[in-house]
Amino acid sequence: MEAFEDRGRGVLVVRLHDGDDFVPSVLKALDQAGLRYGAIVSGLGMLRDFEIGWLDTRTHVYRKGTFAVPHELLSLSGSIAVTDEAEAKVMPHMHASLAGPDHSVVGGHLFKATTNVLNEVFVLRLDAPMKRRLNPATGIMELTLPKM
Repeated sequence: MEAFEDRGRGVLVVRLHDGDDFVPSVLKALDQAGLRYGAIVSGLGMLRDFEIGWLDTRTHVYRKGTFAVPHELLSLSGSIAVTDEAEAKVMPHMHASLAGPDHSVVGGHLFKATTNVLNEVFVLRLDAPMKRRLNPATGIMELTLPKM
């Protein structure tokens, strides 16, 4: 994993290498840059051994699918906030769209993945102190924003 931040523009660029564990590598880059709040604006490359989910709003449980075969990462977006706990851990919320070898597209909440060949991720640094707080009604760590 390599990372560079254009501080003048507030953009962190992360380059992952074949075999990198995607989510921990992104978290490491965020930590190295001291980035706690942001927007994942773009991601591309390939992923393999990835797990994505679709939230069943009736049961509040993700229906997960795992894919071993490499897929092209068509789109990656998300938000970065900290948990509303004492240790305030950085918690990205990422969604991805990926195309398989037959050109079919799958997508959803990205839980885990392995970089296949390479990935490039672009993160916009934000100043808003965003937090994630557990909503007991949904069981989801939801984004809470500061008052304007």
